[in-house]
Amino acid sequence: MPRQINFGASLLYHQLNLTDCYQILGVKRDASQKEIKSAYRRLSLRYHPDRNKDEKDDEKFKKIIEAYQILRREEKKMNRLSETDVEAKYAEFWKKYDSKINEPFNFDSNVGGFRNPFGANVAEGYSHNQEKESSPVRTHMILFGGLGVIALWIILSMILK
Repeated sequence: MPRQINFGASLLYHQLNLTDCYQILGVKRDASQKEIKSAYRRLSLRYHPDRNKDEKDDEKFKKIIEAYQILRREEKKMNRLSETDVEAKYAEFWKKYDSKINEPFNFDSNVGGFRNPFGANVAEGYSHNQEKESSPVRTHMILFGGLGVIALWIILSMILK
């Protein structure tokens, strides 16, 4: 039968500092979140009370959990800070964008001076919608041809089973 662990408030909040947390988990200070998590899993399995009957291992297990929770909390704080930075940059972008939208644009009499980047002359009749219309016959051939191939594949797979 698994033993019950008392995670009372007096035990859980020793107020470990970050260097203690890294030492308890056995990782470097610049370890990634993935490395911290794998160290936590490895150590928590090793010192879990269901596997060990020693009281010292219970205490070690509690410290491992506490260290991991503190490091996770710190990581979340760092992410929150970076999210606020992103929000500030986003707001700054839209302020600049809105200010440029509201600026008046003056058309010159020299509209012919603009050139099309693709080499077309602006004076020529140019339509932006120059796509070739698709024919219904072609669409139907592609659709029914694909359906025919799928049907043939199903029939052959049933026969060859």
